[in-house]
Amino acid sequence: MIEQLEASETEQVKPPERPAAKKAGWVRWVGVAAFLMALAAASALPRIEREKQAIAAVNESAVLHPVVTTVQPAKGEAVSELVLPGNIQPLYIAAMYARANGYLQERSVDIGSHVNAGQVLAVIASPEIDQQLLQARGTLAQAEAGLRQVRAALDQSKANVELARLTRDRNLPLGEQRAISQQIVDEAVQNYHARAADVEAASANIAVAEANVAANRANVARLEQMQSFEKVVAPFDGVITERNVERGDLVATGNNETGKPLFGIAQSGTLRVQVDVPQSEAVNIRAGQKAHVEVKERLGRTYTGTVVRTAGSLDDAARTMLTEVQVDNRDGSLLPGMYAQVKFALPGMHTSLVIPTSALVVDHSGMRVVTVSKEGRIHFVPVLIGRDMGIRVEILQGIQASDRLVASPGDLLNEGQMVEVR
Repeated sequence: MIEQLEASETEQVKPPERPAAKKAGWVRWVGVAAFLMALAAASALPRIEREKQAIAAVNESAVLHPVVTTVQPAKGEAVSELVLPGNIQPLYIAAMYARANGYLQERSVDIGSHVNAGQVLAVIASPEIDQQLLQARGTLAQAEAGLRQVRAALDQSKANVELARLTRDRNLPLGEQRAISQQIVDEAVQNYHARAADVEAASANIAVAEANVAANRANVARLEQMQSFEKVVAPFDGVITERNVERGDLVATGNNETGKPLFGIAQSGTLRVQVDVPQSEAVNIRAGQKAHVEVKERLGRTYTGTVVRTAGSLDDAARTMLTEVQVDNRDGSLLPGMYAQVKFALPGMHTSLVIPTSALVVDHSGMRVVTVSKEGRIHFVPVLIGRDMGIRVEILQGIQASDRLVASPGDLLNEGQMVEVR
């Protein structure tokens, strides 16, 4: 017990550690940490250097460079070619509707039939019109008979007035000589005036009768015209493209708002090709200019057409001018509705350069091309384009004829990148 008390007193009176000893311990720990960090850095530097060398080797490796195909700009020719799509249409097309009510009595053509102008395509049976025409002709005959009757009455009135004039002229001198009574003279004068009035009345009746005859003749002509509509005839030479009636069908007069036409006919001996010419070339298109028309269904054959007319103004939305080219198709090798390629020969510019449209890069930076230097490094160069000729485009500014251009730049190409040219 006494020993434990002495030990506790001894611990209570133990002196505290000195600050110099604590500082020496911290210094030792900092030195160890610095040594470890230096050791780690020394081992990492060779690894970083090796990675840099590997990246440089990859960048310099020709095997991993993008492979591109290059083209060189061509000088603009004196005559350039403009290729545009066009729609082939017949020169004339008509939808034929009935002008008479009745039943279709006869049909002589069908789809694909070649017809001539004036050829009867169908006959409509319309007994109502036939009966009306017979009645109108009978009424006309009555009017003509009445006209002949009033003309005869006029002739009789003229004879009567002549007789009355002679009687008057004979009685007037006798009355003055008191050879006859004054009453006889007065009756002769009055009779002459009455017969003259009959002549005037007969003349008026003739005018009425002639007007009646003219009206009845007009009615007969109208009904004869309506009766002629019972025969549906071709308005021009062409081909039947549509047939919507059959023998025995009830047909009625109508137009394109009331139903389908009886027949559709198209003139395909000469075809029109309608082309939308862009604003950049609209001023170079003139009537009488030649154009070449190609259809893929007629490979190896080129049709020569002529520009016959242009709209003379641009469409507000598309900024194109509608142009019509006519092509001879008497052999029937082209069909209306076909899709065609129309080639125009236009004056070019000697000072400009022409490149494929595929060589253009169009993005947020504008119109650019990708040039390839002698070392194989690419650069994006802004250009100013001129006429768009379909598969080719005219370059007015930005490149030289000696430049090498990437034929089809991809989206993965970057400014200053090394490429392999093949």
